[in-house]
Amino acid sequence: MTDTGSTEIVHLNVGGTRFSTSRQTLMWNVDTFFTSLLSGRISSHKDEAGAIFIDRDPKLFAVILNYLRTKEIQLRNVDLSAIRHEAEFYGISALVGRLALCEEMDHSSCGDVLFHGYFPPPTPPLASSSSFRQSVVSVESGDMHRSSLRGQQDNSAADSRNHSRNSSVETRGSHSRQTSRERRPQSHPGTSSTELKPDPPSYGITRRTETAQAQCTYVDPLRVTMLRGHQNWICAAYPHFVCCYRMKDSTGWHMLWKSQHMDTQVERVALSAKVISSNQENSNNKMVAASSGSTVWLWAVRDEGESRQIGVFDLHVSVDNLFFIGNQLVALSRTGRVGVWHSMTQHWQIQDVVPITSYDMAGSFLLLGCQDGSIYYIDMQKFPLRMKDNDLLVTKLYTDPTSDMVTALSVYLTPKTICAE
Repeated sequence: MTDTGSTEIVHLNVGGTRFSTSRQTLMWNVDTFFTSLLSGRISSHKDEAGAIFIDRDPKLFAVILNYLRTKEIQLRNVDLSAIRHEAEFYGISALVGRLALCEEMDHSSCGDVLFHGYFPPPTPPLASSSSFRQSVVSVESGDMHRSSLRGQQDNSAADSRNHSRNSSVETRGSHSRQTSRERRPQSHPGTSSTELKPDPPSYGITRRTETAQAQCTYVDPLRVTMLRGHQNWICAAYPHFVCCYRMKDSTGWHMLWKSQHMDTQVERVALSAKVISSNQENSNNKMVAASSGSTVWLWAVRDEGESRQIGVFDLHVSVDNLFFIGNQLVALSRTGRVGVWHSMTQHWQIQDVVPITSYDMAGSFLLLGCQDGSIYYIDMQKFPLRMKDNDLLVTKLYTDPTSDMVTALSVYLTPKTICAE
């Protein structure tokens, strides 16, 4: 009798879909919805065909039933949270535990999405036309001057043009963009043609090919290249301008400030939403910095969206890292150069150390790991300057006996250390 009961076929109607399985399949997991249902501890209803009706999602029940049959769970094309909710309803604790583990593996243990939203794309600022006109005039005047020289070469120049057209196309991928200064003709327009060495016949066509290629290179002006966040502010970097967004409880995120058009592409950005200045009027300003190549732009932005450009600074070498430490803007170059702007003194200071291979910061301290195995630190809060030469005071903490480079740094200040400082 026991064997006959365990192999009894049970017909179920789940959400209008019929399922048939054995009683043993539904009963092997103790203290579940099915054991209570089949033992009569909870009431049940049957349809016209005599199948027990369960008002649940049939697609999710098919996954549950497959688990009861095989003790394996198939999660392909299934929402993990939905199937876990169904497993909790049916009281299958073993399956709930497995799904909880899957959810932990599916989500990052270091954090999760705190908010999501959509920022409408801003209108790009207009580019200054003076520099573009100057470069076009320079290229056109150079081409006109070279055409007078090419007019003296007649048929040989025409044959060479056909050959140079192919060669310029073959080398198109290796040409870098030329600035207007590089395109500018080296000779004075008033110089006679007899004093000039004629350009090769392919020179004019190759130059025009490079110019056309530079003008045809398209960069999406609204492609976000970097994001920086601090408190309730977000700084978004676009190829040729920077925007700041602020979050208000009443209105949500909205754009508050937009920089002018920058001729060169933005490579680094930094944001500080809490700056204390020697000028009381500027204490509530937010600081925004951007860099391209060796040039650093710095702005002060108020909560109302008003802004002023504090300055444009030159590190004289490429800026590899740009960030704020408290009230100080720091620009680092791998070559070993450090640039610091202090909000209290309004002073831009450059100091050279050994080539930098790593860095870290904590509190007001900046630690630099260098190529020769030495570690330097700078206290940005004090911003010390040596009186004898006005140099930024950089202190050496450690030197590796074998001069192995410092590839990584990590520094942590305890709360007591921060209070003591």
